[in-house]
Amino acid sequence: MMKFEIASLAFTLAASGASPEEIPQAAPVEEIVVTAQHRREPIGDTPIAISAFDGSFVHRARLDDIKDLVAFAPGFAGASDDSYIEDLAVRGIASNDYGIGGEPSIGIFKDGIHQGRTGSAVTSLYDIERGEALRGPQGFLFGRNAISGAISVVTRKPELNRSSGVLTAGYGEPDRVELDGAVNIPLGPNWAMRMAAYLLDTDGWIDNAATPGHDRIMRQFKAAGRVSLRYEQGALSAWVIGEHEHRRLDGTPYRAANADREVIDAIDSALGTRIVMRGDGRSIDSDLLNPRDDGDITSVTAQAELDLGFATLTGIAGYRGHRFVYEEDYDGTAEPFGIYRQFQSGTYASGELRLVSSAKGSLSWTAGLSAYRETVKARFTDEADERYICLAGYGYASCDELTQDLFGMVYTPSADGMFVQPNHARNIATGFSAYGDINHWVFPRLQLGAGLRYSWDRKRFALDVPQTTSSLRNIWTFTYRTDGFVEDARSWQGVTPRLYLRWKPQERVSIYASVSRGYKAGGFGTFTLEAPSPIHDSGLVPMGTRPDAFDPETVWSKELGVKASLAQGRLHLDIAAFDYLYANLQTNFYNTETRAQEVINIGEVRGRGVEAALTARPAAWFDLRTSLTWTRTRTRGNRGCTLDDCGGLTNPEWASSGVATFRHPFGADEANLSIEWMWQGKSREAWDWRGIVRRDPAVVANLLLGYRWGDRVEANIYVQNVFDKLWYQGALNGGDLDPASVWGVSQPRNIGINVRIDLGY
Repeated sequence: MMKFEIASLAFTLAASGASPEEIPQAAPVEEIVVTAQHRREPIGDTPIAISAFDGSFVHRARLDDIKDLVAFAPGFAGASDDSYIEDLAVRGIASNDYGIGGEPSIGIFKDGIHQGRTGSAVTSLYDIERGEALRGPQGFLFGRNAISGAISVVTRKPELNRSSGVLTAGYGEPDRVELDGAVNIPLGPNWAMRMAAYLLDTDGWIDNAATPGHDRIMRQFKAAGRVSLRYEQGALSAWVIGEHEHRRLDGTPYRAANADREVIDAIDSALGTRIVMRGDGRSIDSDLLNPRDDGDITSVTAQAELDLGFATLTGIAGYRGHRFVYEEDYDGTAEPFGIYRQFQSGTYASGELRLVSSAKGSLSWTAGLSAYRETVKARFTDEADERYICLAGYGYASCDELTQDLFGMVYTPSADGMFVQPNHARNIATGFSAYGDINHWVFPRLQLGAGLRYSWDRKRFALDVPQTTSSLRNIWTFTYRTDGFVEDARSWQGVTPRLYLRWKPQERVSIYASVSRGYKAGGFGTFTLEAPSPIHDSGLVPMGTRPDAFDPETVWSKELGVKASLAQGRLHLDIAAFDYLYANLQTNFYNTETRAQEVINIGEVRGRGVEAALTARPAAWFDLRTSLTWTRTRTRGNRGCTLDDCGGLTNPEWASSGVATFRHPFGADEANLSIEWMWQGKSREAWDWRGIVRRDPAVVANLLLGYRWGDRVEANIYVQNVFDKLWYQGALNGGDLDPASVWGVSQPRNIGINVRIDLGY
């Protein structure tokens, strides 16, 4: 007997507490079929680090939007309750650039179409067939490069020969109402339609100590709908999907740290104030009464597949439009400075054509072409009290003294005393790629695969910094102005190979090793310009000034993985070890000397780690899904940081998550209890050298008690954050005149119920 079989038998006996004759006849764990390599195959046969979740798991775990998928996927971190994706990290890598001149490191896809960037990419999860979370460079699998990893969501498609429907309703704290449903309607022998809708309306859970009676920030209202049409005729299969989502959320609230005396005392001394953050760790103290995170997203996707016998020809096209408004108080105090606003709109159109060989025989291959065009326009504003700028920022006794000294003019305060500095940006990005791979079973149990992708990207970026209406002129966010838009256009290209080897010592055991290169195009900083000569304070930029460009980043990633289905399919094991080396990692950096947000290339980043995931059903009454991740990253040239944890990226070194489910049948019915946990160790969470705050270790446990009547009705009572733990999604260490702060406070313990009714017939 092989060692794998001995280990699996020992696991089964230990978990069940029985002798071999008493082992319960548990059904095998159902292995999810994925399409990560453009063909349907069991996840255990895919030589990629990937986690998959079917629609039933998404429903039971109450995953609201695309970012929630990462909670149970090893190697992922940085999920938040807003529409931003810049902090989503895979194996420590995130883009953290909130402008519009670059690309996100993580690729988010729905039904094969790239979902774009912040304001467009995050949508609700409803009527989902499955979600896939892939780790490591994925440029060889999708129509866009995804240098850190990818999230791929597949919605449920219409069924031709069955009328059916499903309805879910839920109510919980804090005054949370949730509804979603779908109906499937056959329209004849070749046509079918599916309609799905989703509604979420919930109160907030964060008090604002600065405004008694104006509390409960983090309110959410989301309404979404989708209509899908499917056509089948012989070898042809096609579908069209139209979708719209209306999102009205509160922007992320920040809480400044009272411990940051360096910054707070400097502000107090200059303004004659005494800044103290009131409330407890779950409150904020903010002068922004209505933070906003609003979006409207509309998309149309069309796909057709033609079975040619030897291969399948697939064409897929998509169009996506969005409008996005975001407002936050990033200083985290009740003082009137640090108000950030973003108004954005954009479109994204893409097309892809690929040919995938049939799975028959020892040789398989894929070839494809893809192209995209994205347009984004945005207006950004940074707002602060004029006295704060004059006294704390520049050290003058008054604003009149500042204007007399710098401009020889009398100071005229603005109507509300606020300094508002806008800038406008627009980006037109186009790209083209060609890719292919070939896989060959050189021996019955040994497969060799190789892939190659060529990518070309071009951006035409423009930045306009108008004169502020304040008599202080442009002396704060920008110390210059432009006469209309300043433009530049650049193009980048990259070649990304992949080579892997897969060995199957047993039918249900697969060991693979891969080497792949990742690439992300360069771009432009949204808040900086590059001038050919010095610019006078508050002056007009000279001729030849251009948007500030940054270089592409690349990575070589090595991976070794083991996937095994043991104990007659009741135990699935997935272990991946990786080692990568990044060159020219792009990161957002606040330059305290120029008071500007810059996007820079910081040099080399080395990362390595191990990700282990286990899915088991040792007995008919017990299911377990769990993961454990260790990730260690190191950077070079990290701007003078001397703290013991500043050599790495913002990922936690250790993390774990899981779900344990206990079941008890009552005839055709079933009672069940699920225990969920998510734990992350301490992480740095900030690109700086100050170390005032860090993201402390965090653990969250949830309970779900359910009862199912046959196959039609299911009711669940949930308790979220059972132990009422307080933790934060992120931390910023500020500097200069920005206090250190934390953001994304955890929701307190809350209880709710939801009921799901299957209307199939």
